[in-house]
Amino acid sequence: MVTVYVEAKGQEAVMNVIADMAARGANTRPLMGTVGHIILGSVTRNFEAEGRPNKWKPISSLTEEIYSGRLLDRLLATKGYQKLKQEKTKKAHQSAYITKNGGKLLQRSGDLRKSIVIGKLSNNSVEIGSSLLYARIHQMGGEIIPKKAHALMVPLSGDKFLLLKKVTIPARTYLMMQKEDEIVIIKATKDYLQQAAVHAESSGNKYWR
Repeated sequence: MVTVYVEAKGQEAVMNVIADMAARGANTRPLMGTVGHIILGSVTRNFEAEGRPNKWKPISSLTEEIYSGRLLDRLLATKGYQKLKQEKTKKAHQSAYITKNGGKLLQRSGDLRKSIVIGKLSNNSVEIGSSLLYARIHQMGGEIIPKKAHALMVPLSGDKFLLLKKVTIPARTYLMMQKEDEIVIIKATKDYLQQAAVHAESSGNKYWR
């Protein structure tokens, strides 16, 4: 199982205050849960926009031909395919590539987007990630090459495959925060600090300097 995490950087001062509160016995887990939901909502909007602040790289012409069925049509036009087999293969192809999300990048099945959840939660950290095996390569990009076989088998339809020596996946960073998220997180932190201070003062628990 592979898990990909997003880490919020650039808010050292806020995180230092939270860490200090945690060290003094304050319960900051609810705050971390709030931060997690803020980031999770931002990740969802990254998918909706197909990349923020910069758009993700579009699919290659070869991938588009596979998804549209044009590559399969060219293969079926070659000699050796009976008409009956063509019809069956085309039906299988059409069924295989029905999409739930309008063919948006990284969302043809919707599985990757749905797999992203809040993971480990502590007094001073929260993890957002996906446990899908292919989550990492879509986040970071990279090459897929066969380990034992001579070629990769890319399914076209039914018993039809395209053989490739390697596949290059561009990085489409979906696990990331935006600048506006930092403002929301700072406000949530300030609100939580105020609530914690009021509670501590009323209970006589002076856990901060």
